Amino acid sequence: MPRSAFFRLSPRLLVAAALLTAAGLAAQPGSTIRFALPAATNITYLFPITPSQFYASVNIHYVQSLLYRPLVFVNSKVQVNYTRSLAQSVKTADGKHYFITLNPKWRWSDGQPVTAKDVLFDIRLLRSIPAGKSNLFGGWGGGGVPNDIVSARQLSRYRLEITLNGRYNPQWFILNGLSLITPLPKQAWDRYPGHPAKTLAYLQARGDSQSFFRSSPVDGPFKVSSLELNKRFIFAANPAYSGHRADYQRLVLTYFTSTDAEYNALRDGQIQVGYLPAHLYAQRQISGFRFWSTPLWAMYYMDANFKNRQAPELASLPVRQALQMAINQPGMVKAFLHGQGVAQYGPVPYVPPTYLSPYLKSTVPYPYNPRAGKRLLEASGWSLQGGVMVKGGQRLVLNLAYAVGSQYIQLEAEAIAAAAAKEGISVHLQPMPFGTLIAQLGKLQSWQLELFGGWLYGTDPYPSNYQVFNSQGGSNRGGYDDPKMNQLTVQTHLYASPSASLQALYRYQDYAAKTLPRLWMPVPDALNEVSTGLHGVRGHLYIGRFSPQYWSF
Repeated sequence: MPRSAFFRLSPRLLVAAALLTAAGLAAQPGSTIRFALPAATNITYLFPITPSQFYASVNIHYVQSLLYRPLVFVNSKVQVNYTRSLAQSVKTADGKHYFITLNPKWRWSDGQPVTAKDVLFDIRLLRSIPAGKSNLFGGWGGGGVPNDIVSARQLSRYRLEITLNGRYNPQWFILNGLSLITPLPKQAWDRYPGHPAKTLAYLQARGDSQSFFRSSPVDGPFKVSSLELNKRFIFAANPAYSGHRADYQRLVLTYFTSTDAEYNALRDGQIQVGYLPAHLYAQRQISGFRFWSTPLWAMYYMDANFKNRQAPELASLPVRQALQMAINQPGMVKAFLHGQGVAQYGPVPYVPPTYLSPYLKSTVPYPYNPRAGKRLLEASGWSLQGGVMVKGGQRLVLNLAYAVGSQYIQLEAEAIAAAAAKEGISVHLQPMPFGTLIAQLGKLQSWQLELFGGWLYGTDPYPSNYQVFNSQGGSNRGGYDDPKMNQLTVQTHLYASPSASLQALYRYQDYAAKTLPRLWMPVPDALNEVSTGLHGVRGHLYIGRFSPQYWSF
């Protein structure tokens, strides 16, 4: 910290500051709120059209959504809240033609209105991405964006029409497609008019530039103030925001290398909002803080690389089945998460079970059973030699990279390696920083198995997940390619009656649960710690609907 940042306090003020710290409040109450990002994560990208290697909730939900508002805002009931959306209404009579009316109240921070031109600008940038380069946008394919859009045209200043290449499930397209569309400031960013691919390349090259975004107009509740890599991200409240404005001046997102470091900062009053690490659940009652847990609308998994030539066995279903039977989910929830989480064996959230299939409500496809996993491998032609399974000269030795900083993820990795060894699978553990681990996901020859978390259904709350499981999905980072899965993910999107749409979602998730395009892991609850001096946090902290402009002292 520069010397000029220090100042002298009188003894009386020092006593007052100590009392505020003990109460969980930072210095200068009323001007700054300090929030702790999940441990071992950091901000790496600010531009809303985010390449797959940066497509992580820490970038999307904690930063981008505060700078640039999505076309539709989806609430915790998986419904569009039009009072908080840029769109005032979305209407369709046939599932193919969608008429969108913007609320004229929304403005950019430079005073210009948010209009249909800004929506079309974003759509044209997205449509400039060909299927062969879907990794340029991690959400590519979600809700049919941009691949199912055949045209988008302006009808008036605040009204536009989007036409799709067929009739689609409106619930899926509105919740997952329109929530991916983020109107962008055409007046400031249309660098090469008429050449969207060139403009997109220009903007993505500046995707992590704090100076670029500090001088750019925003329509969200906050503006970029400063970014200190691997330390903190500082927002300034946007005084021109058209929605509910923050009644404080600065929001500081603070990085921590470990969950223990984050806990110590909470306990010492350095931050006012943060997450409790699962292994410290017994110490959840922190003086001056309120605690509660929140189930996540998410799926957690271990990524498998289907294209790594050094680990071709991962493409074998029996090997993945054996690995799944080495994951003791109920035991992990009990021992590592202290009961604050749920075992989950498919891609659709179990809590609440709104979209969960009858099959998965009653069946665990591959329960924890290392002995059965070993027998399955032997029945598939593997034989145990020197403690390791061998087949056709190939030894069943795999590398598992996992994100450091979260003790429960480390414990999960260690438990999986120990159980897999009983099956004859040798798993070598490779701890690495979250940012390094995420970055290498786009390099198909550099990893085999990765464990860092999973998928939060934030921009795609209708849990059909084309992005991850379809071979053309922008976040299919392991190169999974199954023609039947492609067909099933597409069928969840087709126009049908509500009951038929639900049956299509059931078929997709049951197939995914059985064929293991990912290895399913338990989903932890979010363990929240919030200063008693703050209000309005509980309803506006949930990942995917992170809205700190509603927090107040």
